[in-house]
Amino acid sequence: MRQASFVTKTGSTTELRPGAPDVILASEPTLGATLRTKGRFYFLCEVSRQHGTNAGADVAKEVADLARQEYYYDLSAGIEVSLRKALRQANRRAAQRLREHRGRVTLHCACAVVVNNELYAARIGAAQVFLVRRARLFLPGDEPGELADFVHRTTTREAASLGGEGDVLPDVWRQSVEAGDTLILASGALTDGLGAETLKNAAVTLHPRAAAEHVHNRAVADGVVGSVAALFIEISAASAGSARVLPEPVRAAEPSEVVIADNIRSRVDALWRKRPRIGDAIGAAAAPATRAVGKTVAVGFELMPRRAPPLPRRPDTARERSRRQRRAASILAALLLVVAGGIGILAYRDYSGNQVKGDYLLAMVSVESDISSAERFADRKPPETASAREKVNHARKSLDEAARSPAADPLRVATLREQLDALDDKINGVVVDLAHIASGAKPTTLVGNVNGLYAADPGAGRLWRIFGDPTQVGPVLTRDTQGVGAPRLVAAQGEVLYSVDDAKHLWRAEGNGIADVTPDESSNWKSVDAFAVFVFNLYVLDATSGQVWKHESRDGASFGRAQGYLAEPLAAGTGRSLAIDQDIWIVTTQGEILRFRRLTQSFTATRVDFVPRWTGEPVKPTAVQAIDVQRSIYFLDAPGKRVIQMSRDGGELARFALPSNLPEPTGFYVSEGSRTIFTIHGSKVVATELRA
Repeated sequence: MRQASFVTKTGSTTELRPGAPDVILASEPTLGATLRTKGRFYFLCEVSRQHGTNAGADVAKEVADLARQEYYYDLSAGIEVSLRKALRQANRRAAQRLREHRGRVTLHCACAVVVNNELYAARIGAAQVFLVRRARLFLPGDEPGELADFVHRTTTREAASLGGEGDVLPDVWRQSVEAGDTLILASGALTDGLGAETLKNAAVTLHPRAAAEHVHNRAVADGVVGSVAALFIEISAASAGSARVLPEPVRAAEPSEVVIADNIRSRVDALWRKRPRIGDAIGAAAAPATRAVGKTVAVGFELMPRRAPPLPRRPDTARERSRRQRRAASILAALLLVVAGGIGILAYRDYSGNQVKGDYLLAMVSVESDISSAERFADRKPPETASAREKVNHARKSLDEAARSPAADPLRVATLREQLDALDDKINGVVVDLAHIASGAKPTTLVGNVNGLYAADPGAGRLWRIFGDPTQVGPVLTRDTQGVGAPRLVAAQGEVLYSVDDAKHLWRAEGNGIADVTPDESSNWKSVDAFAVFVFNLYVLDATSGQVWKHESRDGASFGRAQGYLAEPLAAGTGRSLAIDQDIWIVTTQGEILRFRRLTQSFTATRVDFVPRWTGEPVKPTAVQAIDVQRSIYFLDAPGKRVIQMSRDGGELARFALPSNLPEPTGFYVSEGSRTIFTIHGSKVVATELRA
């Protein structure tokens, strides 16, 4: 059977990085005999480590030239033996030269030979040889002719590097090639940095030169460390070749239907040759009728009215004939122009449509690549949040531009947008988005205990419990159930929860039971802007009156009468946030921090001096958390999107930045046990690490 004739197209990163020490060699013999017997030789030598010297480039060039020379020099042995011998000689030379540099240079090589319709490949070290066939990526298998899928690879390299061992017997892989296959020789650093899927996508969608340039640009953009050498070889069928002398084909017997058709055709031809005699007979028989009909028609024409005789026309002049010719030429030119314009418009529309579709597909590939890179950055330990955020923002911008394309697929765009939103939440540390559970969710305050987090959500009319891993969410209080209004505020006393709804009713939840424990004198509250429960006593911040109302209790279920707890009430409308840890901490609407303490035997609390010592620019907090069992107090700066840790004597300890791309936080809770800051941004609950 006659073997197929192939031609190759190559593209490498050599021209894109002139100063790189790596060597990429592609040799195609000019003699037809050598091309048929020895084939095309491709060699990639990766210099993965060299310190302050150009010795690695010199050794790599010498090793590559030696391998090519040894391969083409041996004409007696087969391809596999010649290739193995050439690589062994190159390994020995590399071992001799690298011994002088004492481990400062490390080499890896990958080699391939294409002979007629067969491929021979081998490698030493971390460099890789890939075969892309029908949009799938394969590695050399354990046996000749075996294709090993890259995803399920099991083979390992024989030597750690080229020249690392004095004598190496490399494995040579043999495989038949087909038209449309693409061979990739890539450095180990490039494969580890970008991933084999990136190399496959470039080989499938781009010309070899464009694929090499695309891979190089991606490696620079992703910050790949080490060698980025790559060689793409596309194998295609030859368009023409010299015809061989073939024996004359044996004449086959004609089918029966052809024989029948020839017989019918011969009989028809015999009748057709007699047509003159048949025509004369028919004409003689029809002659009387023809004459009568002719006379009748002539009489009819004579009876018809006659037109006026035409006036004599002037003879045409040369000027008139020239004018008619110019007019005809002009009309013909206009018609040709219209036809050419129509064809041009159709061609331009077809070109524009293909270009728009190609740009859209490239944009989709870029978006998917950015999503993959962002996921890799987010999954690292510790996660590289800044790099992941940059990739997500770039992908979102590219997706917005692609969505405006006429060729855009709305379903695919929506799927990618959902992936970006989920990845964005993962980067920001979103624990749960309550909008996915209840429409209109917009929690305002947050508190935690050993049973989980509790968020008061007046928008959805529920008090949520957030717990477990994976995260689970369930309602504790629900609006219009057992007379409960929309929960606005929440506080905790151990494992007991207290919540104030929009009707200024106080609800107590313990276990599976809830009870209305609103004090009898709650009518003294003009407003409930914040509240706290400390040692079973209830403290309500009434910003309208500027007072903190205290209701004493022995069991946390029945509260006494309201008593003004501040010796000097605040200015009306200034109180904003309240916390109690034996002292009373109040944050005002102007960002002022007030500290009150009950002195001697007085019932009321008196303001004591508290001067915060900021380490940076002064902060105007919007909320405070002070728990007696915690070592520090914490302040939330909503406009600045940060949480400040402070000692109780006013010294600032640390500042923790919150996600900048989310809305301003409306509530927060700091758990020193889990070293986590929980904040509310719109409908999302976000967790931020509380670093030491």
